[in-house]
This record gives sequence, structure tokens and C-alpha cells, in this order.
Amino acid sequence: LKIYEERNIVEHVRTVAPRLQDGLRKFAEHPLVGEVRGLGLVAGIELVRDKATKAPFDAKQGVGLYFQARAEEEGLIIRPIGDNIAICPPLITVEDEIDETLGCLERALNATATWVEENGLTTA
Repeated sequence: LKIYEERNIVEHVRTVAPRLQDGLRKFAEHPLVGEVRGLGLVAGIELVRDKATKAPFDAKQGVGLYFQARAEEEGLIIRPIGDNIAICPPLITVEDEIDETLGCLERALNATATWVEENGLTTA
């Protein structure tokens, strides 16, 4: 708690979190994204087989795991919970790092969309 106070962590998060949340919300238009949700520096992206109905992928297809591998190739650690992707940067992250995170996520998402399409895993 002393470090939180010394570094004014709570105020810092209030300052940088909107940049993350706003950037993530732009992914809501992506064909694989059913929903983006989050608060502060914690967020989730739901990957779906059919955007219109928000039908999920079959768990055996491993879409969330594929996305995780692409994110790691980009240098970003995320946590797939099935096809829900958890994102939680460090509380001391700065705006440039948030922008880099968003870029990594976008590239991983696009690579995953290409893979999904090439393997016929969507209905849309």
C-alpha cells in the first residue's frame, strides 16, 4: 500500500485506463469479436464464430489458444479463458505501452481471423 501511495498508482490508472478501454472498444467492430468489456486496466475480448448471433466456436477448435500464440509472437502475454481473452497490463503501464499492446492485439486478432477463415471455422 505504501508503494501504491508513493507512486500514486490509483490516479495513474485513472489517467491511462481510458486509453486502453477506448482502444479495445474499437475491436468490437472486428468480425471475430462478439463483445469487448472491461474496467480500468482489466478487460476481456470475446471471440465468436458468428458475429450476428454471437455463437461461440467449438472449444476443440482452439481459437483462443491460437490467438494467445499469435499474441505471444507479438510479445504480448494474454490469458485465454476458452475464447474469452483476458487482458490486464501492469498498473504502472504508460500510454506508449498501451498503444503497443493495442497494436499487438490487433495483429494477433487479424492473424487469428485469417486462420479461422482459411480453416472454415466460421458460419458468417
